[in-house]
Amino acid sequence: MSQLYDSTSYLREAESLLQFGTFDWEIGQQAIQWSKGLYDVFNIPPHAVDVLSFNWYTQQILEPDRQATFDQIDQAIRGKSSFTAQYRVTDYNGKELVLLSQGQVKTDPLTGALHLVGITADLTSKVQYQQELENKMQALDQSNFELEQFAYIASHDLQEPLRKITSFGERIHSKYKENLGEEGAHYLTRMLGATQRMKLLIDSLLSYSRASRPEEPFTPVSLQEVIKNVLSDFELRISEAQATVTIGSLPTIMALPTQMHQLLQNLIGNALKFNSPERPLAISINATTASRQEIMEARLPMGQSFHKITIADNGIGFEAKYSEQIFTLFKRLHGRSEYEGAGMGLAICKRIVENHGGTIYATSESGQGTTFVLLLPEQQQNLVS
Repeated sequence: MSQLYDSTSYLREAESLLQFGTFDWEIGQQAIQWSKGLYDVFNIPPHAVDVLSFNWYTQQILEPDRQATFDQIDQAIRGKSSFTAQYRVTDYNGKELVLLSQGQVKTDPLTGALHLVGITADLTSKVQYQQELENKMQALDQSNFELEQFAYIASHDLQEPLRKITSFGERIHSKYKENLGEEGAHYLTRMLGATQRMKLLIDSLLSYSRASRPEEPFTPVSLQEVIKNVLSDFELRISEAQATVTIGSLPTIMALPTQMHQLLQNLIGNALKFNSPERPLAISINATTASRQEIMEARLPMGQSFHKITIADNGIGFEAKYSEQIFTLFKRLHGRSEYEGAGMGLAICKRIVENHGGTIYATSESGQGTTFVLLLPEQQQNLVS
């Protein structure tokens, strides 16, 4: 007796905690048997328990959902099978709820009557949370879009006045340098240097905004061919650095060709820029199939196949604590006088990889080189038939 009491008590506690209840309806009758949990879901007070009937219950279902819910129940009855339905109701106090009911048609072994028995859970809080999350995501997407538009328009419109400043500055330098004196020439040189840095910044902003708004279609892209073209672009710099580049077998993936070129160009350029004066530069590029564990740890879709691309160098590296910061806009770990650039190359890489539904991260140790790891999907989900 105590065991029965305990099990009943635990069931009621579970119903209260998880906001669900059970039902037993003899098909065709007005009477419905509900557990206490279902009375609580509908906020029916103890003095009003007699209100429950099949007609009352069906009237609580909102009109837009009523017929579809009836059809699912009717199909289960005719097929003597099960049903699952999500629908909206009003509770005893008129508050709107979202419920999920799952039921099974059973035959009473004593009377032979058909019963629909099952469980109903209150999903209102969950649905509201999902809606709020979707609204916030839409607002965030809109905000990001507007920021990207601003970056594109602002940087595009800044190009023309900057060209004029540069052009007139160069003319002054060419024609009137001797008349400016040493101090005037110094100021003019610094001004022209500033305009070059501004041009680099504007070009980087344009690259970032273009990476955010890809216009070309996804097509099969051979990363082996892309890296071959990138190394051809860097042929002179590789020669000057006396660098050795080792390339493994790279896959073909569904991607945006221009963005893949820019991605690998930025990463190889990064290795060439931050090479160590203490040893010849060595760059290694390889690919493997990402393991299930790696996909899960990166919080990527488990149903997709991903390639793991690694680009490793033996350059100056950086401290591990900066491994996430290096992918933020305008983040520089070194002074402008030491290394050129606007501090946007890796932010652009991150955006490109995210455009492709993948992820990028870096492992490094100061003075010991850096390894960039890309997880890129073999296919794009919206393109797979």
